[in-house]
Amino acid sequence: MTQKDEGTTIADLNPNNKIIPTFCHGCGAAKPKCGILCHVVAGKFVRVEGNPEAFNNWGAGCTSLCAKGNTGPQFLYAPKRLQYPMKRAGDKGEGRFTRISWDEALETIAYKLKENKRKYGAESFGVLSPEIWPVLDTFGRRFLNVYGSPNYLHSALCATPRMAACKATIGFRSIAPDDWSKTKLIVNWGGNCENSGINLGQPNDILNALETGSKMIDIRPMLDPLGAKADVWLPVRPGTDGALALAILNIIINENLYDADFVEKWCYGFDKLAAYVQRNTPEWAENKTGIPADKIRLAARMMGTIKPSFIKIGNGVGDQTNDGTAVVSAICLISAITGNLDVPGGLLGGLPQVGAPLIKTNQIAKLNEKAPTDLVDKLVAPETPKWYQKMGFMPHGPTSAYYKALMSILSGKPYPLRVLNASCSNPLSATRNPRRVAEALKKLDFMFVADIYHASHVDYADIVLPACTSYEHSDQICIKNVKEGTWLGIYNKIIEPLGESRSDWQIYLDLAVKMGYGEDFWNGNMDACLREQLAPSGISLEELRNSPKGIFIKRTQPAPAPQYQRYTQLFKDLPHGKVQCYNEFLGGKDSCDGVSKLNYLPVYQGPPEGIAETPELLKEYPLVLSDVHAHRYSHHSFMQDVPYLREQQPYPWLKINPAAAKKYGIADGDWVRVESPHGWSKFKAEYFAGISPEVLMTKRGWWQGCDELGLPGYNEFDGGSEVNNLYNANEKLFDKFHSQMAKQTLVKISKIEEAQP
Repeated sequence: MTQKDEGTTIADLNPNNKIIPTFCHGCGAAKPKCGILCHVVAGKFVRVEGNPEAFNNWGAGCTSLCAKGNTGPQFLYAPKRLQYPMKRAGDKGEGRFTRISWDEALETIAYKLKENKRKYGAESFGVLSPEIWPVLDTFGRRFLNVYGSPNYLHSALCATPRMAACKATIGFRSIAPDDWSKTKLIVNWGGNCENSGINLGQPNDILNALETGSKMIDIRPMLDPLGAKADVWLPVRPGTDGALALAILNIIINENLYDADFVEKWCYGFDKLAAYVQRNTPEWAENKTGIPADKIRLAARMMGTIKPSFIKIGNGVGDQTNDGTAVVSAICLISAITGNLDVPGGLLGGLPQVGAPLIKTNQIAKLNEKAPTDLVDKLVAPETPKWYQKMGFMPHGPTSAYYKALMSILSGKPYPLRVLNASCSNPLSATRNPRRVAEALKKLDFMFVADIYHASHVDYADIVLPACTSYEHSDQICIKNVKEGTWLGIYNKIIEPLGESRSDWQIYLDLAVKMGYGEDFWNGNMDACLREQLAPSGISLEELRNSPKGIFIKRTQPAPAPQYQRYTQLFKDLPHGKVQCYNEFLGGKDSCDGVSKLNYLPVYQGPPEGIAETPELLKEYPLVLSDVHAHRYSHHSFMQDVPYLREQQPYPWLKINPAAAKKYGIADGDWVRVESPHGWSKFKAEYFAGISPEVLMTKRGWWQGCDELGLPGYNEFDGGSEVNNLYNANEKLFDKFHSQMAKQTLVKISKIEEAQP
């Protein structure tokens, strides 16, 4: 029973029954996205609903949640939760552990960290980042800085590569227009908002815009729900988006569909770009992308004539292709030369459009002043060039590239990482080539893990720490600034932590105290940290925790009118103060490998193995394979153990066009062997007509079983179901600016005759 039912609350029935506001677990590690109300009956979390005052989805009053959001109780009470500290009892990889106390666990880690720093230098310690995660972005950074290591190992697979490429080309990145209804043409280029953050509002906003007359071009290999609403669907071959973007530039320039005034005033090197793209005809791109030249022309003409337009650049385009920087740069140039930068309904500059927050809080300082000045020079595997990191463009401090840094353990170049912290990140699924990653983890001197689950990489840890879910702590604040005002909320503890689990925040505080860093970490007191954050707001920690649905400060004055065409300000960090058609921000400078030089123009590289790129492989490997980065029934490589979600996708799936399946003798539901030049994995075929007959699509991360449904987990190596096992992990092919790795390859498929679990 809720407060809406007969005016009675569950608390009226029993003082142990409560409705507690907090945030959903569904979109990643400690990311405060959707506000929720948790129903607790007799001390047990039993039901969840959307918080109508948290501005979820379409705004105030919305109580919707996605499939993941509705599984809060099952996620919390998962039978295979880690609940006690453990130490390794067998060889690395065996997965044998014995239970120990928190004191022993933390003392062991602190001793190893101090010993490692004394013997090999602080830089030999690295921290694996699961994504832009608030815990690591703040406490993790602070800990690294005080310890003296620069090696925050970022995946080079999510968000920041796109951001960097946009900033290097047009000075900013926009994730949404100011108002979708003002956009006359929506170009969804690799965006996946039906699966990633589905309850965060974008699908609803886009559908509303389409209903009021906006046109849409959807550019994705597989037809997802929004693609079915598009005026034009371009099923681009995975990894060839750069060829498509260059061909679109070719048409817009050659047919004079660009904004000549904007180009003259605000674009540098347009003549060089125009000359360069003459080779990139629609017919050239058809051979690369599989899209007919006439359809490329149609899309280009729409982009050149329908204004304003907004191009939504997705993860698979800029973050997971080995020429991602060039791809994003070329797409940004389409928006720029057509006059769609910083205009109503267009690609907006990253400047406030609704006014400053009415409630102000302190961000947790990263203590950069305590970091040694030579940190960037000590990076084991710079994710971006050292010159770029020294300029301070990395939004969260210096980073090494996740996979390349792990490979230093095996190569010893330029030096090996020796101690590793993995929190909420499974390196056997988060990056490419799990076989080599496992070799590296075995060779490490010491690894400690903090996680909710006993994921497959935990088998290689020396010390394992049990982490809370977001429902078991009250250690994080959220602030949302909307046109109506500003909303402030906090994670609230729904139940006491299971077993001896602790929040990731508290784990860092406790370890810092053991290391002797207590002065820099509030002497281990999380509430003191939260009070410091809240100090500018004038709101007490008690007031926030006791608020039934968060605190909302309504705007009493209209929000300032948005300002547009702020080009002098937006392009101020770019050479000549202009859009870089000929990119002197990047061109001619050292790449991240410190050997090669970066290009001035967006050069097409394409996938490591592709139909047009490596025709010599086609006889043996005739099909293109890729995977979705996010999915509505899981988050990256976990949540396969949640019954409500696993029911919807019980087996590792492989989307295949029925015509292609029949060609290879594969029936709908057959288990198939998928083999690339790099390994093989197994999946269950699902017929799907909304995909090219030459393309296969799947998802990564199937290590979790679901005991309640009797469904198994699968390993990450040959014969398992991890798609990363199939991809090319040659570091020489990675993007030269931001270390992106391809998630495209050529494969062959065959039916598996033996029964599979």
